[in-house]
Amino acid sequence: MATSAYQLATIGQAPGGARNLRGSFQSMSANNDDKKIRPLTMAMVGLYAALMGLSGLFALPPLDRDEARFVQATTQMLETGDYLNIRYQELERNKKPAGIYWLQAASVSAFSDVEDRQIWAYRLPSLFSAILAAMLIYGLGTFLFSERAGFWAALLMASAPVFAGESGIAKTDATLLFTVMLAQISLARLFLNFRQNPDAPSSWVSALMFWFALGFGILIKGPITPMISFFTLAALALIGQIGWLKFTRALKPISGLLLVSLMVVPWALAINHTTDGRFFNEAVGTDMLGKVTAKQERHGGPPGYHLIALWFFFWPAALFLPSALARSVKKWRTPAFIFILGWLVPAWLVFEFTATKLPHYTLPLYPALSFLVATMVTDPHHKNGPLGKLLGSLLYALPTAVLAAIMIALPADYSAQGPTALHYGFAALVALGGLAGIGLFWRNQMRIALLVTMLTSFMGLWILFDGVLRQLDAFQLSPIMSEILIENDLHPLRNHKPPVALVGYHEPSAVFLLGTKTLLTDAKGAADYLASAPGLVAIVDAREKEAFMAALQGTQIEPFDQIDGTDYSNGKEMKLTFYRSR
Repeated sequence: MATSAYQLATIGQAPGGARNLRGSFQSMSANNDDKKIRPLTMAMVGLYAALMGLSGLFALPPLDRDEARFVQATTQMLETGDYLNIRYQELERNKKPAGIYWLQAASVSAFSDVEDRQIWAYRLPSLFSAILAAMLIYGLGTFLFSERAGFWAALLMASAPVFAGESGIAKTDATLLFTVMLAQISLARLFLNFRQNPDAPSSWVSALMFWFALGFGILIKGPITPMISFFTLAALALIGQIGWLKFTRALKPISGLLLVSLMVVPWALAINHTTDGRFFNEAVGTDMLGKVTAKQERHGGPPGYHLIALWFFFWPAALFLPSALARSVKKWRTPAFIFILGWLVPAWLVFEFTATKLPHYTLPLYPALSFLVATMVTDPHHKNGPLGKLLGSLLYALPTAVLAAIMIALPADYSAQGPTALHYGFAALVALGGLAGIGLFWRNQMRIALLVTMLTSFMGLWILFDGVLRQLDAFQLSPIMSEILIENDLHPLRNHKPPVALVGYHEPSAVFLLGTKTLLTDAKGAADYLASAPGLVAIVDAREKEAFMAALQGTQIEPFDQIDGTDYSNGKEMKLTFYRSR
């Protein structure tokens, strides 16, 4: 069996270490049965990742607020044919580069029609990116450690709630994960080949793939992909694993920077010109740097926020992580573990000390954690200590209990039919799966415990997305609004009627479902709009009703429907009445 990469430095630390290390690398190249990527296994990984992403892809309506803003901006690109300017209605959306909008526009053009507003078509780039990212995790784990470690790491990553969530919604983060994985697998190959023979020519394919991933990542979410890769490089240099000058040559920087420039500079010059410099002033100065120094849109938290969120959003791994992290302290001097920790630690600290925080920000770092767990689980000599078992069990049990509880609590509060026997049964299944995983973990049946926790996550997330969240009609204000307008032959898109005015409810999902020209206005604006012609519609929240009625000044209207619900973006209870001018 081939020598694992993390064993090599241990050999290298023995007397005659450099000679032994070089020989071990040669042995690894000659005998690589446990480092062979198997197409069938990779296909299984891709299928599992697809199934996780599909759990919410079709079930969930357009989500406020970020997803709905992304898809509405993409919609306006398709409607206008302007693929350069990013707009939400009349407002410039100078936050993220255009890459994700182009991918979504291509997907909608290929599989749907912009007038249909089928949200799943906008989500497909995220799903495909997540599938490819999972396959790359398998490939990188195989290269760094073993085929078995790569397999378990990929499945564990795909089982994470944050992975399933982001792969099924139309935002940047699943595609960002793919670009990070492409960059890191290229960088890892260059690094370990450099460790084997620093004087050997480096691979042009790996080097150019690395720079391509950086360019792609910049077009998707600005500096995040380059930041993670260069932090990894800095950690490797700081610990003495590479020499800056010699390894920089291995990266083919001149060719690489030329490739990145060809990918990014034409768009950057064009968007800078068309917005008179506003895009970069706002994207860099307001959005990116602003998030570092001050929380935006009430998304903040103290240092340690992401560490707490980890146990919920990387849920199956919670059982194993305390032991895996303790084990990594003993293994950190080995090349593969240095690479993984260099990927994980510096960027994690940056995210922790950035003022604006959301749980998915650390998603590109979760693969590094999945490798730590997978190498522990596939190590036949590892035995968990009692402290690791206790901490892992407690940290895993808490999110398991929370998931089981919300399967009952959410329908009780936000569904007209309330919790049913099925909901109680679903909660019991999740709880039993969690208990089974903990029991197996305590008995040191690591792989079976990992399999059980992943299957529990698979089952729990499908139940949550497809069996619970889609039935919460109190949260479905925008879809129900759209259905009512269709039933009354008043929908701007389906029935080709004039735009609708919204008062007191301005969520982006309503703009996406009702049409780009939807009027987001106040009571007087809606009254003036209805006064301009018969047959126009305004939807008014109860808080604005008195002001709306006072502003009508004799305009004849008739109410024709009403819906009650909750705006989950701000927690406000809504009572929306539909009015038509006569």
